[in-house]
Amino acid sequence: MIRTYRMSSGRIDVAEGDAARDGADTATWIDLSEPTPREAERIESLLGAAIPTHEDMVEIEKSSRLYAVHDVAVMTVPLLIRSAGQYPETTHVAFILTPRRLVTVRYGEPPSFADFAEIIERRPEALAGPGIAFAGLLDAIVDRLADTLEMTGRDLDTLGRSVFTGKATSRDLRDQMQKLGRCGEVISKASESLVGMALLVTFARGLDTVQADDEVARKVRTVGQDVEVLSQHSGWQTNKSAFLLDALLGMINIEQNSLIKIFSVVAVVFLPPTLIASVYGMNFEHMPELDWWFGYPLAIVVMIASMVLPYLLFRRKGWI
Repeated sequence: MIRTYRMSSGRIDVAEGDAARDGADTATWIDLSEPTPREAERIESLLGAAIPTHEDMVEIEKSSRLYAVHDVAVMTVPLLIRSAGQYPETTHVAFILTPRRLVTVRYGEPPSFADFAEIIERRPEALAGPGIAFAGLLDAIVDRLADTLEMTGRDLDTLGRSVFTGKATSRDLRDQMQKLGRCGEVISKASESLVGMALLVTFARGLDTVQADDEVARKVRTVGQDVEVLSQHSGWQTNKSAFLLDALLGMINIEQNSLIKIFSVVAVVFLPPTLIASVYGMNFEHMPELDWWFGYPLAIVVMIASMVLPYLLFRRKGWI
């Protein structure tokens, strides 16, 4: 789908489908979401350059993600999506910046795009030119990443309190491990996005389209500073999640040791009376104790004593 944005008479005009394709030459921002071959061909003829395919966008080489051909700069970055769901993912987005327009190509739905669309509806001046639109969209992406890391930080705090307070059952430990795994996945995907954003900002600061406008250059520089801070924060969250993982594994180990200890105590307590009962269960012809009138009561007392004494010894030593 193709969607175009242009500022007209102090307001934002948005067009989709055929209307957007026909009026793309006057648009400031062209957003391509899973473009069809016809839509891609129309924009390529407008730009005078090829639009990266989905296969091109997922390449990990820097030269495949960041390059410029004459006055057309192509920048690809992985962005976090579905951060609030069970399975967070990243989707690759390409920014194509020219002196006349900004084109974005994506095969997912990063929430920051909807955020920026709302921003330009409230403040049309945010779409005054391709450079300022590019900087504003980057800022919306960073804001969304910051919100995601803040939410994940709160989840880690809540998880930490539940790990270190109260007595957790095996089910609780399993649930906590699943929650921690999801938090770790969100942090990992957010860090991947931040690395891509850091490379993109460094590349963008050298573009003529950015350097030609002081406000755009300042906004891009500010975005770079925010990305650096968020990268440090995500590193701290990574360390905290690793600490909680070690703590949870320790709790699980303690739980398993407690279970093994119970079986060990039961085995030690019942082993002596079992041995005594086994001796007197032998079918030997000559066993003097069988003729004693107090033989049976004596065997019972000895068996009980052999159970109680090890138990009392374990309690005194603090082993149970």
